[in-house]
This record gives sequence, C-alpha cells and structure tokens, in this order.
Amino acid sequence: MGSASINEYRHEKASPDLIERLHSRVSIRLSGQGINGFRELLRRRLRENRNLAISLSLCMGCGACLTVCPAYLATHNIKNSPLGRIALARSLVRGSINENSINEAYTYFWQCLTCRRCAWACPFGVDVADISRTIRSLLYEIGLAPNYVAGVINNLESMGNFLGLPEDVIKEVILSVVDQIKHEKGVNVKVKVNEPAYAMLLPSACADYTVAVNTLKGYILLLNELGIDFTLSTRVPDITNYGLFMDERHMRLIAERIVEESRRLGVKLVIAGECGHGWRVFKNYVVPRLKEYGIEGTHILYIAADAIRRGLIKLDALVNGDLTYMYMDPCHYARGGDLVKEPRFILSNTVMRYAELNDKPN
Repeated sequence: MGSASINEYRHEKASPDLIERLHSRVSIRLSGQGINGFRELLRRRLRENRNLAISLSLCMGCGACLTVCPAYLATHNIKNSPLGRIALARSLVRGSINENSINEAYTYFWQCLTCRRCAWACPFGVDVADISRTIRSLLYEIGLAPNYVAGVINNLESMGNFLGLPEDVIKEVILSVVDQIKHEKGVNVKVKVNEPAYAMLLPSACADYTVAVNTLKGYILLLNELGIDFTLSTRVPDITNYGLFMDERHMRLIAERIVEESRRLGVKLVIAGECGHGWRVFKNYVVPRLKEYGIEGTHILYIAADAIRRGLIKLDALVNGDLTYMYMDPCHYARGGDLVKEPRFILSNTVMRYAELNDKPN
C-alpha cells in the first residue's frame, strides 16, 4: 500500500446494530447526540481529564515527534502525525463541528498507532496516544467505530475470546496442543482446563491458539518444567483487550472477566502471555484489581527470566546458530508496561550473538 492510499484510508465503519449492542453493555445512549453533541462531549472530557487538557495546551509545535512517528514517516502527511492530530483536536474544541471535521477526525485518529513514541521524544512528554484514545472514544459514543475493532470487542465480551470461538473449540485446541507436544517432544505435559489450580495462564487467542501455536507450546513446557500447577480457562482464554484502543468502559468490562474467572477458579496467580496491549491493560488495571482479592499477576517473561537466573532451566544457545539476533522494544511492553530488561536477558541467554538496535557493528 503506497503512501497516497494510506493517507486516504478510512476504516470500514461498524454497523449501527453492532454499535447499539456495544453501547447497551456500557449504558451509552446514542439518541440526541450525534455530530451536534460531539463538541459538548469533548469539552466534558477536557474537564474530566486534566492530562488531556494539559497535552493540548503544552504542544509548542517543535516537531520532535515527527522524527519518530511511524504514521508520519510512512505517509509524510502532517495530518497523520502527532502535530496534525493535536491541531485537529484543538480545532474540534474551538471550531465548528460538521460532517467533514468528524470524518477527518475518524480518519486520522484511527491511523494513530498509539505507540507513544511521540511522548518519548517530546520535550514536554505530550502523549498524543492519550488524545487519540479520547477522540476515538467520543467518536464511538456518537456511533462511529471501525468494524474490525468493534467486532473484536463484541467477541471478547460475548464469547470471552478474540476470535469469538465457542468454548468447546477452545478446549479442543488446547488438548490438540498437548497431543502435539507429546508427539514432537516426547513429553507428557499436564494442562488443566477450567479446573481450580495455583495459577491461570492467559495466552493471546488471536495468535497462540492459531498461527503461533509454538508460543503456547513454549508456555506449557516451561510451566510444566517448573512444576507450576496451572489452568487454562475456556471462558477467558485470552489476554487481548481491544477496549484499550476504543473506549475505557469496554476495556474495564473485558478486563473484569479475567478478575471474575480468577476468583471463580480460586487461583493465586494469573500469568499474562504475549500481547503488548493486553499486557498494558493487565499490568495497569487487572493486577491492581486482582490484588484486591489477594491474587498476584505477572508475565510469563518474568517467570522465564527468574528460572534462568536461578538455574532452574538449562538453555543451549548453540542450537540457534551464529546469527546475530536483535530485540526491538514492543510499544506497549516498553512504553505502557515497563517490560524492558527481561526480554533482553532471556534473549542474551538464548542465542550466541545478541545486539541492540543501535549498536555499532564490530
């Protein structure tokens, strides 16, 4: 896709029926709002969110964010940049709200990756990702949201998983993975499904149950090697939380399913699997909620790194050859979830040659 087509791209909008279903779950009333109500919604959010108001007032247009924003670097469209999004948000606060400005907001705030690299580069720490998430939430409140994102949220809330799979299908996938491990590794692993256990594992259903099954196999093998009694839930098999991208009310609703299932199964520990945005929500929202009930939360990488340090698992870096491997911080891991050192530690103990992105070649 060329830069011209990216600039013109606008996500397919969710149907009114799907929006209505989502609205009903978080008690949003669409009637009487629409485009005419957007400005009042934005002004109300500015009063409620001090960080949003400060961010919009602090930006001095220095352009430091332009050097790191993936959307701008790919399109060279100033509207598709942190500066452009701030300018657009300011115009929505001060100017007239019409169909054209709403469509422009829908286009460019949904092209923001919410990676927060702009906040990292900004001398004032202005987080345009927070502005993007706010505008998206308001657009959703007046009935505008991408069909894909709304559909995934609906799946997570109605079926408990990213793909919208029935529980019996999720269970069959898990049992199939256990059989594959036995066939490939000659190891009889123990995996509980929907049973009480010490810990509950939360993989990423969008990948670990489908295209990245080897990741799920790795989780299971590691936890079995360490003797951790764990369970997988077909009610909540998934750490994915697309509410983060669209609306915090849905983010909380999806996250609370994890809390409820953890309590139902009586676990003492919940282990997050790979998923950047899932981890960001888990660390910052789910873990504090779990602690209210005496349940701890962690990431599988913390468990793996600790096992390596304590010599509980043995690694043979030679099997990965003499290639040089490089680790790039995932946006939500590093700038949303403080998961920085452990991935590097694991990689440095897993391969013969490891380098940082900006290391000079020997």
